[in-house]
Amino acid sequence: MAEENDDESPDLFTGVEDTPEKIDSDGSFLTPVDRPRGILSPTDRDYLCGLKDYSHSQTELNRRQEIRERTIEGIRDFNLLWLLLEEPEREKVIEAFETEELNATLSSMIAFVYTGIDQDTGRMEEILESGLYQGANYDISGRWSGKVNDVTVDIDIDYEPNVEELYTRVQQGKGASLTPAQIGALVQAGKLDSEDLETLEDTGSEFPGVSAGGAIERADDADVED
Repeated sequence: MAEENDDESPDLFTGVEDTPEKIDSDGSFLTPVDRPRGILSPTDRDYLCGLKDYSHSQTELNRRQEIRERTIEGIRDFNLLWLLLEEPEREKVIEAFETEELNATLSSMIAFVYTGIDQDTGRMEEILESGLYQGANYDISGRWSGKVNDVTVDIDIDYEPNVEELYTRVQQGKGASLTPAQIGALVQAGKLDSEDLETLEDTGSEFPGVSAGGAIERADDADVED
């Protein structure tokens, strides 16, 4: 199979133009590092970074199809790479990276998968558990050791709270379901007054301490001084 020549086949990719060096002030693109072909060819990288324009829509569709198909097959190749690539070769792959670059690259792979499965946390846990289980049960010779019985991955993602939604729950009398962190977010946003805090205290909501106007009010205070 030809390498870069196939990438620039005139039958698939015609009307290719480099983007002008000057772009709009609100435009932005990355500059890819000049390196050998991987799943993406150098031209693919230029296109994804906004450095290639196509005068024909079909040409751009061809480019996208090429990227998509090679990405699919590249991912499938890991079924072979992790199991069949010899240990010395695998070590050379890892050693080719600085630690920081390797960690960032692997993080990008996880982000690609996570967004690709619609940010399904439960499914992501299953994927990571399965991968870790398989990896932990194979020794360096590629033989199944069976030493690991189970792997547990617990993903806990702390999203920025929707203050308006939380406040609506308080107004609807559902404040007892709020967590201390959610109550704290409402106080910091200036949504709760002293009456609201008393109402939450009466519902049995547990919050060790929230800041209101510089003061610390605690749900377990027996006496409140004016």
